[in-house]
Amino acid sequence: MRSIILLLVLVAGCGVAGPEPPPACGSSARTGPLDTRVLRQVVYDYPASPSPEALAGKVKTVVTGHVTGWVAGPVVEEGIPGDRTRYVLMRTQVGKRLKGAAADVVDVAFHQGAALDDEGTPVHSVADFARAVPAGTRVLLFMNDARPSGTVVEGRPVVHSTPPQGVILHEVTDDPGGRAVGGKDEIFSSPGWNQPCGIDGLIARLYAHGFTG
Repeated sequence: MRSIILLLVLVAGCGVAGPEPPPACGSSARTGPLDTRVLRQVVYDYPASPSPEALAGKVKTVVTGHVTGWVAGPVVEEGIPGDRTRYVLMRTQVGKRLKGAAADVVDVAFHQGAALDDEGTPVHSVADFARAVPAGTRVLLFMNDARPSGTVVEGRPVVHSTPPQGVILHEVTDDPGGRAVGGKDEIFSSPGWNQPCGIDGLIARLYAHGFTG
């Protein structure tokens, strides 16, 4: 009987192995405090997804990677003629695709702030964004295809859009494991989002729910 049980255990262990889960708590380079106030120029009113896997189920693409820099984005005339909105782009080198297809480099648009003068100079410069979230910062992005929201009068239309919960930054200060920080809004307080180890914990949860690329 003992031999039969041992044989069954060995057979059960010979199934097809699934994707290897990511390390739950890696050590990342220090970012210092991330100044998300610069990123949050828009106040959102939306039904929050209670977990990363719930949000992943609603979007087309989920990727992880790291910020390589910030560049000026499009200038868009939205609504009132002559009323122009300037955007800045967070450029991200994609490291892993958890859902859907994405280019090796993706841009995420942020509103650059109100105009300071008649020339349309935005309250925050591209350099302000680069200081707020420096190159090398790790990110977790939930993306859809962008929909036109006006007429682009300068630059190129953005390709991707992110919901309010769709930009998660990995902040590393005194704890080398880091913590997850919402880019566009505060992270929703729920058991699903409150994971240890910053975005590594969120990625591990996505893996556990089948979002492995």
